[in-house]
Amino acid sequence: MSETTSSDSRPFVRSVFVLLRHWKFLAAAFLTAAVVALVYALTLPNWYRSDASFLPPQGNSGLLERVTGGLSSTLKSFGIAGLGGEGEGYSYIAILESRRMGETLVKEFDLTKVYDISDGSMEKTLKALDENSEFSYEEDGRVVISVWDTDPKRAAAIADAYFTHLNEISTELNSNEARDNRAFVELQYFGIRDSLYKLENQFAAFQKRTKIFSLEEQTKATISAAGELYAQLGLQKVKLGMLERNLGPDDAEVRAQRALVQELSRQVPGLGDNELTGLLGQKGTDLPEEGLTYLRLYRDIEILSKLQAFLLPMYQQSIIEEQKKMHVLVPLDPAPLPERKDRPKRSIIVLAAGFSVLAIAMAFVLLRERFRFYAQAYPNEWASVRRNMGFKRGAE
Repeated sequence: MSETTSSDSRPFVRSVFVLLRHWKFLAAAFLTAAVVALVYALTLPNWYRSDASFLPPQGNSGLLERVTGGLSSTLKSFGIAGLGGEGEGYSYIAILESRRMGETLVKEFDLTKVYDISDGSMEKTLKALDENSEFSYEEDGRVVISVWDTDPKRAAAIADAYFTHLNEISTELNSNEARDNRAFVELQYFGIRDSLYKLENQFAAFQKRTKIFSLEEQTKATISAAGELYAQLGLQKVKLGMLERNLGPDDAEVRAQRALVQELSRQVPGLGDNELTGLLGQKGTDLPEEGLTYLRLYRDIEILSKLQAFLLPMYQQSIIEEQKKMHVLVPLDPAPLPERKDRPKRSIIVLAAGFSVLAIAMAFVLLRERFRFYAQAYPNEWASVRRNMGFKRGAE
């Protein structure tokens, strides 16, 4: 009696004894599940994994990267750093996971047939390819392409094909960007050059008519310094246009560059034909009309000359980048032919199935024993529960 009371007051001990009494049933459940899982696992095909890796380019930035790379230091000089985020260029993972890449590989390796897609659905094939492919950035800087397939040779071939097509698409995107950048910078550069040519002719005609050929050195230095600021503002506007074309108006780099242009606009004095007082102070209001015209022409020529000087290297660089052959990726390890299967993990399948069924069987045994205990301890209540849970027979 004392032993029964003691075991009843210690549920864990009682549960252990219950399980030990039913060890044959539990062992049979485990072995049956393990055998069934083993038979199932043996019917699964072997899948082989092949990995290819490459290194993203280092120190080979394009025109847009040069523009955005110099942006942070310029922002700091004007006290508005931290407005933008990090610009990453093209994401290799995004290209690898793109539909364009997937459809190219599906057609190249006839994956609809390989994956046994009975209705020939491209969507189902792409989903199967996605499930059998994995891309990751490693801590050492490598990008790893992993592919699983029932044929080890095809697994390696698909992994290498991923890299090959990634290189092609990346090169195409960079070439298109270089061409668009060149066209944009070219339009700005030649527009400024033509405007400068017209201004110089207009200025020469004005000097010939008025016989005004020089300015005071102080005035000339003031206008030259202001022209530098004007030219910087114009250059930053060109950069803003490039960023908007390539990144969109809401990108963090674009917002930062727009803030820089606004800050520069507030700092540049004497904007507009009637604001020479911003450059020369009261002295600008005391000049006769011809003197003011001379100053305006001289100022505009200074601005356009400096802006042309700033844009010329950018334009030359854009031409070089458009014409050069781009190979943006560096192969590190081509995909090897896998020697051993990677999945399925048959031992894990067998053990997982066996222990899962064992846990269910243990729960069943313990619940059944608990119900029996309640039925014996509270017979009236248990009989009432059975009556309420049972189906009524016949009409009352």
